[in-house]
This record gives sequence, structure tokens and C-alpha cells, in this order.
Amino acid sequence: MSCNSNRKLEGTWIGAYSYSENVDSSMSLPLRTLVTFENDKYFAKNFKYDYRSERDYEKGTYKFKWNKIFHNSDNEFAYEVAIINTDSLVLKGNDGSNNAVLKKLNDSLKNQSKNVKLVGKRFLSKSVKNTDLNKVAYDTLNFVNDSILIKKSDKTRNPGTRWERFKQNGFDIIFMEMEIPLIIRNKDKNKIYLTGFHKKRYEIELTELK
Repeated sequence: MSCNSNRKLEGTWIGAYSYSENVDSSMSLPLRTLVTFENDKYFAKNFKYDYRSERDYEKGTYKFKWNKIFHNSDNEFAYEVAIINTDSLVLKGNDGSNNAVLKKLNDSLKNQSKNVKLVGKRFLSKSVKNTDLNKVAYDTLNFVNDSILIKKSDKTRNPGTRWERFKQNGFDIIFMEMEIPLIIRNKDKNKIYLTGFHKKRYEIELTELK
């Protein structure tokens, strides 16, 4: 690897899941984070309600060399890269724990609609794993305000599930508790189309309920 390989990281990456090497491999937790690397600068956004986040965003300069990402010209590296290819980035955690898997976002996932409204609306959610179109999960989502939504499938949370929406580099992102990040792609009449990543790619369709 060349001494300066920033171009390998160029683009926007979204969290898929985190895992620990010394824990059952089936324990892969949703990773609510997004990072953009562009022109030797980076912007990172975490879920503002996630207990694992010290703060919800940071930005600065970076260098990627010797399989390590250095932030803001610090002598100590911030992340060690285990794997990087055209669509996946794996960051090593300490002692094999909290390894992070991120997926690179293609420009085709940028929101094609300028008028996607969620707050104050109720939707039927249909989630399909793209590798198994026969397995479909349904739920009802009521976006009460810009921080609380109520899911029909989860009646244990009071007052509801915390969520947030933000835009970065042309991508329209939703973070919510206990769920993978979602990318709003488009809207057609009363339907909103989203994509999410975990170990597989998911396609989600929201149909507005009157």
C-alpha cells in the first residue's frame, strides 16, 4: 500500500453491524454511524441517542496509510483497517471486540425526491431481504414528531422509539433505536422506498396510511 492512500477511502460509508471475535458470530449489532471521506477531510455522524456515542458528529482531516486511519495529523492512529474493497470497510476494535463493518454508498442511493415527509404521518412498513424475497416483515410506524416514533410491533417502549433524520453528501438517512440505518431513496405517490444494510441488503417500502 502506498504511503498516502486516501483515495481508497473516498466516498460515504454507512454502518452495517459491529461484532466481537470472541463472541458468537450471530451477535452482530446494528451500527448507526455514517462517515464521508473527501479531499483529505472526513465527516462522521453517529446516532445522537446511542449510548455508545460520546457525541453525535465530528469532522476534521485524515490520512490513510499503513492500513491505519490517522485523524487531524495526530501521531496516534484512530482506526486500524482490517478489510477495504469496493463496497466494504472493516475497522478493527480493541482486542478483537467492537469490530465495525461499513458499506460504501453508491450514488444511486441518493434521494431522488425532494418532498419526503415523515413527521406526523403513519406508514405500513414492508421489509424484504434482497437475497430471500419470500421472507417479508411488516410493521406499522407512526412518526409522532422529529424524535419519537411508535412501532406497532414494540409496545414496551414508552413513549416510543427514538429516531433522527439527517442529510449528508446527498444521502437522506434515518437512524432509529434497535434498527439498522436506513437510506431514503425515492418517493412515488404514497410510497417511500428505503434501503438498509446489515449482513445482507434490505429493501424497505413505506406505504402511507390515512
